[in-house]
Amino acid sequence: MPNQGPSTAIILHNLGGPTCEEEMRPFLQNLFSDPEIFRMPGFLQKPFARILSKRRAPKAWRNYMAMGGGSPVLPWTEAQGRGILFGLREYGMEGNCICLPAMRYARPNIDDALQSARKAGVQQLLSFSLYPQYSVTTTGSSENELSRALARISWDVPVLKISRWADDPGYISCLAWRLKRALRKIPPELTERSLVLYVAHGTPMSFVRRGDPYLSEVRACMGLVEAEARHGFPHRLAFQSRVGPVAWTKPYLDQVLRDLPGEGIHSVVLAPLSFVSDHVETLYELDIQMRALAEQSGIQSFIRSESLNADPDFVATLARLAANALGAKVST
Repeated sequence: MPNQGPSTAIILHNLGGPTCEEEMRPFLQNLFSDPEIFRMPGFLQKPFARILSKRRAPKAWRNYMAMGGGSPVLPWTEAQGRGILFGLREYGMEGNCICLPAMRYARPNIDDALQSARKAGVQQLLSFSLYPQYSVTTTGSSENELSRALARISWDVPVLKISRWADDPGYISCLAWRLKRALRKIPPELTERSLVLYVAHGTPMSFVRRGDPYLSEVRACMGLVEAEARHGFPHRLAFQSRVGPVAWTKPYLDQVLRDLPGEGIHSVVLAPLSFVSDHVETLYELDIQMRALAEQSGIQSFIRSESLNADPDFVATLARLAANALGAKVST
C-alpha cells in the first residue's frame, strides 16, 4: 500500500535551553562539548565540558530564575512548527508535512526528531535552521549533527535545506514593523537624543577570520531593515553575549551602553536581529541585565522591539520559506 502519512518531516533546528534546574548542567555540557564552537584536542573536550558546566551551572540557572524560570525556546519552536503547518495549507500542502523540533543542546534533540520522522514513514527531510544568519557555530553545527545522526541510524533519506534567510523580504518586514512600533514608545522629550541600537549575538573573531559569513550577514540584514523602516533616527550595531577572554565581534553592547550618555544619547531602542523568539538572551540579558546597566549609565529610556515568537506574520514567513523549499510556487 502507498504511504498514507506525511511525506516530509520539517526539522526545526534551534539552540534549546533548560526547562528546569536539573537540565542546566547537561545543557551546558552539551554546549561546551560541541567541537564546532570549542575547538581543542579530542581527548580534552569532554573533561573541559564537564568541569566548565559544573562551574557555570549555578550562576546560569540564577539568570533563568530571574526571568521567571526555564527556557521558552522549545515551546516557541513548537508553536512556530504549528504555525508553519497551518500556513502550508495556503500552498495545498496540508497533511503532507510534520514539524519536529531539534534542539542542539537540549531535548528533544536531532536523534529524537529523526526517530519520530522515521516512525512516521516520511520520504524526505527539510532541515530548517531557525538561525536567520548562517554561522558555522549555529546552522553549521546543527547541520553537521544532522548528518552524524543520520549516519548513526543508517538512514539514507533525501535532505533539503534552508540554511540562511536573513535577507528574506518577509523576515525584514517583520523586523521593521516591530522596530517602528517600538519607536512610537520613545518619550517625546527624548526624541532628539534617541538612537536605534541593532543588537545581535556575538561570535568569536577567530571564526570571522576563518571566513564565517555571520558578521557580514548580520550587517546586511541591518541594512535591509533600515531601508524598510526608514525611521530617520541615528543607528548603529552592537553585539551581546560574549564569554571568555578571546576577542569577539565588536562593539560590545555593554560598552556601547556605558558610552552613549557621554555622546548625548539618553534614549535607546534595541532591535535584535538574530533571534526568532524570546529566550535567556532577550528576557534576561537584554531586558534585565542590559536595562539595569543602561539606567546606571544615565540612559533615561530603554526600549526593546518585540520578539517574533509565533506571531502570525512571522510564522506565515516561515511557512512560505518551507513551501518554497518544497517546490511550491510562492510569492513574497
